[in-house]
Amino acid sequence: MLENGEARKVLVALATAGILGAWSFAATRASSEDIESVRREVEEVEAEAKERHDVLSKSVEEIKRSIQTEAIAAASFRAQVREALKIKK
Repeated sequence: MLENGEARKVLVALATAGILGAWSFAATRASSEDIESVRREVEEVEAEAKERHDVLSKSVEEIKRSIQTEAIAAASFRAQVREALKIKK
């Protein structure tokens, strides 16, 4: 059987390994507070992205309307020029 000194060495080695293992495990895992913080940050970024998307969508619609208005004005001008120059279509 193990003598008192040998048992102590084995117990110290096991205790040290256990403490280091537990510390390593805890150090590599995110706490629930960290996870919640990241979750809130992701939600904020998603909200900002949605706001930007809405603004860009409105801008695109305005551009489309502007292009349509300009196309109508250009077609009207071409029709006036054809009529003034008596050009058949």
